[in-house]
Amino acid sequence: MQRYFVEEKLKLNHLFSCQEDQIKHMSRVMRFRPKTQVICIDPFENVFLCEIQNVDSGQLLPIEKLDDNHELDVDVTLVYGLPKNDKFEFVLQKTTELGVNRIVPFFSQRSVIKGDKNSFSKKYVRYQRILKEASEQSGRLKIPKLMPAIKLNEISQYLSDYNLVAYEEASKQGEASHLSQVMNSSYESITIIVGPEGGFDEKEITYMKSLGIVECSLGKRILRSETAPLYMMSVIGYTRELMK
Repeated sequence: MQRYFVEEKLKLNHLFSCQEDQIKHMSRVMRFRPKTQVICIDPFENVFLCEIQNVDSGQLLPIEKLDDNHELDVDVTLVYGLPKNDKFEFVLQKTTELGVNRIVPFFSQRSVIKGDKNSFSKKYVRYQRILKEASEQSGRLKIPKLMPAIKLNEISQYLSDYNLVAYEEASKQGEASHLSQVMNSSYESITIIVGPEGGFDEKEITYMKSLGIVECSLGKRILRSETAPLYMMSVIGYTRELMK
């Protein structure tokens, strides 16, 4: 069933109007008719089964409140070294589907994309739309927060109960336990850090370790920049949801 995030607090049996882009989606893309039912989520994560009253004006009527929680039970922050644009958009979409709560892009020393915070912010609207659509598609109650792009020396403000950086040299050196140790621990929040296409400079790893961030291996194979966040999110999801 089609899902929409709406901007106002919903009340049972009280009409409301959705946003203009959603009206267009209902009428032109989905070709909905009156009495069609959709699911709407308000800013307070309330979920309602709604019935379309008027497609052209976007008027909907909440007819049933639903107990519908598909969120991970842990707060996950992804700090991600900016890759090429298409790869970044792919990671935004897929990590949203996998349950990330916050995405923090940063300019790594080896980032292929060279820019500044202003150039990144120009694409924020597009990125936000990707997050919203992925959240709707995957049945989430919230849209992940996309933070402004940072430099590495600003990373400390995004640390959690546990903090892991994926580092290919750790795998080469035989490290194989840090990720599993954290997954078997009790925690409410975790920050995972992944570098861009060129990986991390050794000085960046040294700086992160000085903050208490632990380097970890993601197995025997070297993963692409856009694959590593999905691997880590999948491991978190598996251990939190399927191993209970």
